Amino acid sequence: MKIPGNISPVSAAGLGITSPVAAPGKAPPSGGPQFADVLSSMMSDFDMSLRSAEKLSVGALTGDVPLQKVVEAVVAAEQKVQLTTSVRDKIVAAYLELTRMPI
Repeated sequence: MKIPGNISPVSAAGLGITSPVAAPGKAPPSGGPQFADVLSSMMSDFDMSLRSAEKLSVGALTGDVPLQKVVEAVVAAEQKVQLTTSVRDKIVAAYLELTRMPI
């Protein structure tokens, strides 16, 4: 096992770094969040960010919301779109890599 930097595998074990992969014949670790839960949380956060930016944009058109708040919300929403697109691209790339593996 190669660990970047000056941390050896022995000292990494002392830091509480554990492998997320289960040993053969054993159940996978259940201590952390599930992948589906993380994606679901990310998508709901993404949706709320877009809705907030849209709501503030409409408020700016009516003059109820300052332009600075609209710009901040739109920039935050844009960052969430970029992150979500990046995660989607990584998932698709991983799937394609798996389909190319010989059986």
